[in-house]
Amino acid sequence: MAQALTGLKIRALRTEKGLTQIELARRAGISASYLNLIECNKRPAAGALLDRIGQGLGVDRAALDGEAERRLAETLEEIASDPAIDGRTKRPADAGAVVGRHPDWAELVVRLYRAYNDRHQAVLALADRLNRDPFLSESVHRMLTDITSVRSAAEILESGGALSTRDNARFLSIVGSASRNLSATAQSLVGFFESANIRVRSATPMEHVDAFIFESDNYFDRLETLAARLRDHGAVARAMAPAPHAPADGGTASLPAPETARFRAVREAVAPMAADAVGALVGDHGALGTEEARDLATAALHSYTAAAVLMPYEAFLERAEDCRYDLDILSRAFGVSYEQAAHRAATLRRPGREGVRFGYMRSDPSGYVTKRLPLSELPMPRYGTGCPLWPVYGAFQSPGTTVRCFGELPSTDRFLFFARAVEKGSRAVGMPRRLLSVMLVCPASQAHRVVYGDGIDRSTAMLPVGTVCRLCPREDCGHRQEAALLA
Repeated sequence: MAQALTGLKIRALRTEKGLTQIELARRAGISASYLNLIECNKRPAAGALLDRIGQGLGVDRAALDGEAERRLAETLEEIASDPAIDGRTKRPADAGAVVGRHPDWAELVVRLYRAYNDRHQAVLALADRLNRDPFLSESVHRMLTDITSVRSAAEILESGGALSTRDNARFLSIVGSASRNLSATAQSLVGFFESANIRVRSATPMEHVDAFIFESDNYFDRLETLAARLRDHGAVARAMAPAPHAPADGGTASLPAPETARFRAVREAVAPMAADAVGALVGDHGALGTEEARDLATAALHSYTAAAVLMPYEAFLERAEDCRYDLDILSRAFGVSYEQAAHRAATLRRPGREGVRFGYMRSDPSGYVTKRLPLSELPMPRYGTGCPLWPVYGAFQSPGTTVRCFGELPSTDRFLFFARAVEKGSRAVGMPRRLLSVMLVCPASQAHRVVYGDGIDRSTAMLPVGTVCRLCPREDCGHRQEAALLA
């Protein structure tokens, strides 16, 4: 898809700048016929060639590689797969073509869907309140009681029967008192429905942060450089000291794991010193359209800086390559948790010094995705759960054990998946364990560099996986939960 978007984008930019194919081909040092094949998506454009075409158009290579458009196309496909709005049997137009030819309209559709999702979540929340909230139930009961009192007293007064002055005053008092109660209850209800506590929105701010991280390729060189300087700072050095392990006496259930406590201490120590650098990165970034999104991005970047302090880029990369990305070895070597080592492995994207390119996904037992970093060929779910065959879900069946497999998408792209369910924090007495499953995934072509690919026979253990059921054409899959939209 990304390549198709690249060809369409080259053509659109060339037309916008008033260049002929002959002129752009001359600037890029290729023939006009070859450029035509690129624009028609019949020949690839990558590496140095893409750089020359970008120079010929006067734009950066990043503007042509189709990454942003690919994410937009993936979002359109996810929207099309939403059962709540899909009522068609005919396959929709190719999302990549829509994005390539009409990017503004594609963005508009995404914004409309987000607005729809916001309203839908608000309606669900209100419906739940109406059905379950004790305040509403009690208020309605009071209103019905007061209305009944007003009606009964009014009917007696209206009947015109002979009432003593005392009884007449008593019934008028009932009407007045019940009316005042009714007015007070109505005002309380108005205040309740205007309360900010029931204003529900979808996860749009987190989606904005996702876009910000994607555009930065989950690598922030400025923070890596800052972390290298801060490592020897007195306060940071003290925070980096190994945290003592809690005694196993049963009285420390509320204490965090030593690795978690150490990470928090380092994060708190570096946050004030990293504030300016983080603020400059977040600033007025186009992907962060709200204050809430900027706050979330700021928190994510402070965590990134703390990870860079505890796991220096070059040292971590060298050790990772030596142990072939064995996360247990990396955890022990740097005094961090399995989850922290896994996330750091997904940030090794320094140009010229890249590690294995991992996608990252973290899920709770309900399937809710709490963190995601897709690969170009492997989109990860945004509005629902992923393929049930992914190890990120199977890992919950055996917490603490790494579950791994090779998987092949319907597109024939192949990947190595490995995941482990880890306990997040200590549990209080009487409470269930809080488990999160952490999954890394890399192209199968890179599996020889990763220890988790060892011992798996790809010829017999290549699982036919998908992305999400609604977008997967494997109709004979026994794990399917929904009918395929793109059959």
